[in-house]
Amino acid sequence: MQFSSNRKRDSGRLSGALHSNKRAKISIYDVPPTMEISMEEFEQFALDRMRVLKAIDAAKAKGLKPDEVREIIKQQCALYLPLDGKDEYKFMEERRKDEISHFILRIAYSKTEDLRRWFLRQEEILFRHRFTELDVQARNHAIEMLTGTEGGKLLNITEHEWVMHSAGLQKVFGSAVVDDKGNTLQDSSDPWNHVYKVPFEQVLDLVSGRRLLLVDGEAFVVSRDIVSVVISNFRLRLSRHLTENARAFYAKAEEEAERLGPLLENLTNAYLGPSFSSGPVVGRITLDKVPTAMARSAPLCMKALYDTLTDKHHLKHDARMQFGLFLKGIGVTLEDSIALWKEEMMRGGKTSEQFDKQYAYSIRHNYGMEGKRTDYSPYGCGKIINQTPVGDQVHGCPYRHWSAQHLQSALASMRLGPNVVSDVMEKVKGQHYQVACLRVFEATHKGGTVDALNHPNQYFQDSIKYWDAKNGDQAGGAAPAAEAAQTPAKPTEPAAAPIEASA
Repeated sequence: MQFSSNRKRDSGRLSGALHSNKRAKISIYDVPPTMEISMEEFEQFALDRMRVLKAIDAAKAKGLKPDEVREIIKQQCALYLPLDGKDEYKFMEERRKDEISHFILRIAYSKTEDLRRWFLRQEEILFRHRFTELDVQARNHAIEMLTGTEGGKLLNITEHEWVMHSAGLQKVFGSAVVDDKGNTLQDSSDPWNHVYKVPFEQVLDLVSGRRLLLVDGEAFVVSRDIVSVVISNFRLRLSRHLTENARAFYAKAEEEAERLGPLLENLTNAYLGPSFSSGPVVGRITLDKVPTAMARSAPLCMKALYDTLTDKHHLKHDARMQFGLFLKGIGVTLEDSIALWKEEMMRGGKTSEQFDKQYAYSIRHNYGMEGKRTDYSPYGCGKIINQTPVGDQVHGCPYRHWSAQHLQSALASMRLGPNVVSDVMEKVKGQHYQVACLRVFEATHKGGTVDALNHPNQYFQDSIKYWDAKNGDQAGGAAPAAEAAQTPAKPTEPAAAPIEASA
């Protein structure tokens, strides 16, 4: 891809995005696009695809039914990655965006094994969805693209093989529909043309459902289930490409890595919601309200930082950045933030002069009052999860970075029921850290619902809204900065009783 600041380019730019079938609504992403693309498009295309992939991940992690997941993918693709343009030019533009965005994220997610695994899983689900939405002709084209070369030519069984194994095939497939026309093997005049033989290892997902016949190490599969072969080939190709991209970009293309490396790095940590840092901060959380607000409405990552600060009266740099920007995002003013930090630091032995010299500048800097006067945003979940705390550092995500024993102890101290704790730990084991946090929110906010959690300040904001609604807006005592100018402050009171959570 070539980068340009000029957005007015002729239609020739599209030729690199399309291959053998210009109306194909699916791509195997074998050939990188070669057209020019502006930096603005580079970032926007990547973020739009990220929205689709993150929605897929959240839907699967929440255990939604296949029909529900399919509907979410349809909605997200219609918004951010459509491939249904009525005229040829519009469709080619959509196809161009689809391919470019895939290759951008392929590079961004090739750096580590965890990132590659996540990207591969989401792209596989997206590809499967698109494949099953194709008509017969388009499916055959996709099968030809994916199995005609590396995967080995996809072959039907012969009429002789049908005669030899017809009893077994009839037993396994019986009257099951084998194609999109509703035909069964029993009804077909040429049933051998509806059965394919493929390597057994390519269709392992069909074993549990007993939807194949194993003959001499090869699997006999009906055309209806050939999607498993297609997905297997797609997964193998993409997995290999991700590994190749990691070596090519980060090792061989040093100059390009220096130019685009920071942008690609940011994509993997991208938070796609509100920044919680738009415009001047209007304080709603005063110092006397911070303890109750943190105990009741802060997510575990921020609650842990606050507890460490009030217990040890000090946080290391990364923890100060994570917690300090969170305080800014929930509406703590610069003056109150400095007062909070100063009070705790002085309890830990720092003098007023030491605090002013060593810490006050960085707090003012976070609020955009020093240096370049940048309005820094609080950290989102992606950035927090991908941090690497070491030793006695306490920043990061508890669900990602804490030991199982430490996390279970913390959850128990929140008076969560054993079923909830078990569910949360299961999500953590599956590396669904944000879903684990969402489960804690649901357990501690009975009847409260949140579609997805992607930011600690979102957690705090939704919690405040919940308690305001539950208590008739009499006990919330806090609101995010964006709402402060419109909503009068309310006193903060502790909950009448501990929150008991159960499954």
